[in-house]
Amino acid sequence: RRTHKPEVSGSIPLPATNAMIKSDYNKSLFGIFFLVLLIIIFLREPCWLIEGSLKNNVFGIYKTGLSRSFLENLFHIYDGTGALMFWSNITNSIITLFPIDKAKLLANYFTLIVYLTIFTYIYFAKSILFINYKYKIFAIFVILLSPPMTPEVWMSSAHLRGYFGIFSFVLLFHDYTNDKKILNNISNFLIFFSGICSVYAAALTPAYFFKYYLSRNRNDLKRFLFALSAFLIQCTVIINYIYLNISKTSRFHFELYTFYSYFYNVVIRSFFGSFLPKSLFLNTGIYKIQYFNFLIYFVSILIILMMLFYVIKKKDKISFIMIFSLTLISSLIIIGSVQPGFAGGRYAVVPGVILIFIIFRFYSTENNFFLKNLFLLLLVSSLTMGSLEYRYMSPFPQALQCTDNNL
Repeated sequence: RRTHKPEVSGSIPLPATNAMIKSDYNKSLFGIFFLVLLIIIFLREPCWLIEGSLKNNVFGIYKTGLSRSFLENLFHIYDGTGALMFWSNITNSIITLFPIDKAKLLANYFTLIVYLTIFTYIYFAKSILFINYKYKIFAIFVILLSPPMTPEVWMSSAHLRGYFGIFSFVLLFHDYTNDKKILNNISNFLIFFSGICSVYAAALTPAYFFKYYLSRNRNDLKRFLFALSAFLIQCTVIINYIYLNISKTSRFHFELYTFYSYFYNVVIRSFFGSFLPKSLFLNTGIYKIQYFNFLIYFVSILIILMMLFYVIKKKDKISFIMIFSLTLISSLIIIGSVQPGFAGGRYAVVPGVILIFIIFRFYSTENNFFLKNLFLLLLVSSLTMGSLEYRYMSPFPQALQCTDNNL
């Protein structure tokens, strides 16, 4: 006997699917997480976002920018950089339209936009490196809190090139096969935009080609072409700048001591901060021991060989790309830094973060109990020391102070 269901006028709402519930949960979680990030950023030094301030280098750029037009500021190449920093130029073009009291507040909020854009992208975009939300949150905290993120670059539009370099590295591992088409297109644009905002980002162009070489995928080719476009623009700007300032430039040098500086500022500080290494090496005077420098060179070479052996043994393509990226950025800072023999401060930001992410990759793919926990210990140490030095144990506390710059 057949029964007929009674007709009901109107539509009956369907129950939410698991995917919809999960999506709503992730958005709610991000709302809470986003608020936590804002609080952490605010608490590092509240005056940056309440009263506003310009660091000396940014104040100098603002002061000289007052005598130029909006378009002149937008495409200006500043002395000492020799490369295009498009976002910094956008910031300076806008803030020079305002008096100093408003300009110094606007500059900090433009910098905040970059921080939050990177964090939002990492959280919502698909990645072959940060494959779940735990990994994404960890990556965001590395960029915000880890020891390489020195106070020197904090709230400085002139040093946003380091953040764009990190952003380009993150974009390198965008998962275009599982993400939405609109996000794929946005990521392609961001690759180009990061490249014209930072020489560090442009320097990663060979890594984009290497990724295409390993995959032979059309999407990777397209992403490489976006990176290449920005790279060619930066090359044109840099070559022209060097040609016009060949007698003044202090870049493109090589000193053996740079490796000593690199080992401390990138390898050691990235995982142990400044307080512990200084207590162990500087305060005890152990660095004065004869041939101590050569010991550091030997240890550096040993670590490099061990890392290469490990990566070759694992046969992990992502690790290969990450190591290659680190090599590119490290070569840039060793040869192209303004201060001969120095690889710390702002120069250690991008390679330091990449190195932490490499250890993270080793941790996420390792099955050996001892090695996995060793990598975990390094990652925990990095975030712990970075959190402690974020404000109260900062190795460079004066760089976090707001200064009253007036014309």
